[in-house]
Amino acid sequence: MNRPEWVSTDWKKAFFAAERQLSPRLERAVCTDAFLDALTVATGLSRLVSRTAYRAGNGLVEALGLPSSRQVRRLQRSVDALNRSSS
Repeated sequence: MNRPEWVSTDWKKAFFAAERQLSPRLERAVCTDAFLDALTVATGLSRLVSRTAYRAGNGLVEALGLPSSRQVRRLQRSVDALNRSSS
C-alpha cells in the first residue's frame, strides 16, 4: 500500500505536496464573485465591530473620569503644534 505524497516525516515535503494539491482549487475559489462578495462583507463587519468596540471603550473610560486614548491623542497633537509654532 502506497502512502500519499503529502504524508511525510519531513514537514517541508509534506507542506509543498499539500500546497501543490490545494493551490489550484483555492485559486479557483478565490477568483469567484461569491468569494469576493463574502470577503467584502466580512471586512466591513470587522471594521464596524472594531470601531464600535473602540468607541464603547473610550466612552466607558471617559465616563469613569479617566483620559481616553482619543483625548490623549488630541492632547499630543496640541503639544506637537505648540512645539512647532515655538521653534
